[in-house]
Amino acid sequence: MGRAFFIPLALALALHALLHPLVRGLERLRIPTPLGAAIIVLGAVAVGVTAAWSLSGPVATWVEKAPTSFANARVKLSNIVRPLDRLTDAAVGAHDPPPTSPPLASATAGPPLLARLLGGATTLVLSLAEVIVLLYLMLAGGLRRAASELLPDTESIVARYLGLSAVINCCEGIVVGIVMWAIGIPDPLVWGLLTFVLEFIPYLGAATMVGLLTITGLTTFPAIGHALLAPICYLAITMLQNNVLSPFVYAGRLKVNPLAVMICVLFGWFIWGVAGVFLAIPIAATLKALGDQVPRLAPLGKVLGH
Repeated sequence: MGRAFFIPLALALALHALLHPLVRGLERLRIPTPLGAAIIVLGAVAVGVTAAWSLSGPVATWVEKAPTSFANARVKLSNIVRPLDRLTDAAVGAHDPPPTSPPLASATAGPPLLARLLGGATTLVLSLAEVIVLLYLMLAGGLRRAASELLPDTESIVARYLGLSAVINCCEGIVVGIVMWAIGIPDPLVWGLLTFVLEFIPYLGAATMVGLLTITGLTTFPAIGHALLAPICYLAITMLQNNVLSPFVYAGRLKVNPLAVMICVLFGWFIWGVAGVFLAIPIAATLKALGDQVPRLAPLGKVLGH
């Protein structure tokens, strides 16, 4: 019950912070606020639907091949680890266990991975519709008066932070996609999209990318060195982004303590699952902005800041 209520509300608030400056821009052109909000919301929906439609083919293919790729990677890793296990057994004086035939696959296979992912399509569509309605009501004036009177600068600070994060992640996704294409990793467009999405999750997103790229490399290339080239390239790109590009772009703007963000990510995962993980950055940025703007919340701002 709590997740069904708070997750769409939190998503709508995060999108409101990003899109409200566009509505204000339309207001300067003498377009009524409700009409401007409708234009922005419909435009955002159209962009999202177009992007989802364009990426549906590659993503569906990649998801369908994922179980086979994981199984092949596990076999290759077992072949690599088995000699090390034998050396360890020989060092401690253990004997090799009698060879056993690998277990046969079950005749009754479960539903495909893609079918399981699409099983909750109705709930997803209803949740998206709820987010769209809430977002329109907020942009049309539901939060404008209260926000302008209580926290005039918080919304703009959070919007700039989220906007800059999206631009940085988009640039990194493009670079990762080009590099994956250059070294021969299948579906480079999917890897660029995953980079854009997972980079919103500090540490855990990068760890997930490294694991997925390692598995894909092991199933794509016969040589171990070539297989590890993809995760190594990704690590080099993300380290360059975190240590060079991000400090330059965020200079003089809202900065959030990585440890505090990590705590928010873990807490979001505990209470809301995957949606809570993706909302950790907007929530942490909002709390940091509140701590900087409200005197009574100044300790919170210091804890979340650098």
